[in-house]
Amino acid sequence: MDKTRLIKMAAIAAVILGIWNSPIPTGLEAETWHIVALYLGLLMGLVLRPFSEPVVTLIIVGIASMFIKSSILLHGYGNDMAWFIAMVTIVCTAFIKTGLGKRIAYNLLIRAGNTTLGLGYIMVITDLILSPATGSNSSRTSIIYPIFQNIAQGIGSTAEKAPRKLGAFLEVLMYTSSQTTSALFLTGMATNAITVSLMSEMLDIHLTWGLWVLASAVPVGLILLLAPLVIYKIYPPEMKSLSEVKPLAMKGLEELGPMSSAEKRLLGLFILAILGWMFGPLIPFVNLKMQYVGFVFLALVLITNVLDWNDVIAAKGAWNIFVWYGAFYGIAAALSSAGFYTWLADYIGNVVDLSVYSGMTVTAVLVFVSLAVRYFFVSNSAFVASFYPVLFILALGTQANPMVVGLLLAFCSPLGALLTHYGNGAGLITFASGYVPQKDFWRVGTTMVAMSLVILFGVGIPYWKLVGLW
Repeated sequence: MDKTRLIKMAAIAAVILGIWNSPIPTGLEAETWHIVALYLGLLMGLVLRPFSEPVVTLIIVGIASMFIKSSILLHGYGNDMAWFIAMVTIVCTAFIKTGLGKRIAYNLLIRAGNTTLGLGYIMVITDLILSPATGSNSSRTSIIYPIFQNIAQGIGSTAEKAPRKLGAFLEVLMYTSSQTTSALFLTGMATNAITVSLMSEMLDIHLTWGLWVLASAVPVGLILLLAPLVIYKIYPPEMKSLSEVKPLAMKGLEELGPMSSAEKRLLGLFILAILGWMFGPLIPFVNLKMQYVGFVFLALVLITNVLDWNDVIAAKGAWNIFVWYGAFYGIAAALSSAGFYTWLADYIGNVVDLSVYSGMTVTAVLVFVSLAVRYFFVSNSAFVASFYPVLFILALGTQANPMVVGLLLAFCSPLGALLTHYGNGAGLITFASGYVPQKDFWRVGTTMVAMSLVILFGVGIPYWKLVGLW
């Protein structure tokens, strides 16, 4: 073990042991306080990453099993949301295996207009089409971005030569698009499930797939609609015409050949899944929850041989998420059941009294704080799991509307990642292509976050009031 990794593990152990052996606060049981120590240790593991997230989780949970009941440590692995994230992420690999993701992009390119701005919108539309069924936006970006990066390279725009001709524009737009579509659908990124779980546990707000889309459709949809145009203005490509691009799309489509039967089956199942997520909860006497639709989606993908068992076990991203999220959810649920969050809300309320301020002031402060701390987190999931409970606690007992706070923070989770290139895996993938200097990447991202806030507060809140969400 190298020195840096050893120091990080020692720091995590010190935090767990320090809290575990410290005096138990008045109003809490000893077991609850020990779970708090374990929870904070897991959070530090996600932030410091001495090992990958699932490895850190297994180490801490494995050692903790000697002192804490397995019914607490393993409770989250029986949660349908943990399995749902894994199922949707596994299905994402079908778009790569069959080539359907590439085919969608190439067909849209051929039918695009004659401007580079049109090309940008085609990339966004491709992302939008895939986003409801790809629970990992990093995986989705790894499907879409290489296609458009190859197009840039094909016309001579590389990271070393003429990056601003096309490649730089596509790089920053891809990251912006990925984070915005992640906010548009609950299934757009895995972290959304964590947010929904915390909202359910702490705010007693239960968001379904359809309710999420209802809330996001207008404000987030507007952000997505404006993103290509705004980036085209503030970080314009030097190439304005698509005359050099369409032949590359034609060549890519020819290499794929006729649409395979596997692609046709996947496309049909994809459409059925979208319909299930949209209308399932509305079916009388059934209550077809989004988790059930996800299970059925994967089952049909396997039954129709679009994927096989080797594909399932090879979906490392899905199982990575399942291992660490399952542990986190179980421990967070145990803290909620033990009354820890209620106790913490009362404690913070005695220290910081936000109840004297208007609900909108409190809401704005919480959103601003959530964005200000993003620079300290290299994992969007770690940020939400560690910081959103605190923000939700601060909202309790104030005049802030829980639904408004919950929705704003839910959408700011993916959109706030645009502040840095390391805020989300999709940012690491796009930034690694090297077209855009870090200062430009951050500048464009910050501009897009500012625009998003204006739209969320100026359009989103009134729209949610109009449709009766608060």
